[in-house]
Amino acid sequence: MAGRPLVPCLVLAAALAVPAVAAARPFRGTVGPGATISLKRADGSDLRHASPGERRFAIYDQTSLHNFHLFGPGVSKKTGIDFVGSRTWKVTLRVGTYKFRCDVHPKMMRGSFMVS
Repeated sequence: MAGRPLVPCLVLAAALAVPAVAAARPFRGTVGPGATISLKRADGSDLRHASPGERRFAIYDQTSLHNFHLFGPGVSKKTGIDFVGSRTWKVTLRVGTYKFRCDVHPKMMRGSFMVS
């Protein structure tokens, strides 16, 4: 009988750990090679919706012809157009629409996601 109070504590600890693990996995932004840009979840699916809070973005800029620009409520982060390499950004997402694009080709290379 002494072990019974331990079970609810373990269930509660696991429930609290799930959001922390999810927040630890970064979103993956990629620009290039060629005229491509994307933003995906850790599982490879397109990012269309996220919850508010601090998140990490792992950005992989694979071309010196384009850049990756993330912007939305309180956020404007970008790689340089000549930059090739990776960056990790900590971003606090707030409710609203976030967009990402290549500043050289903003009408062709773009995307967005909602935070609510």
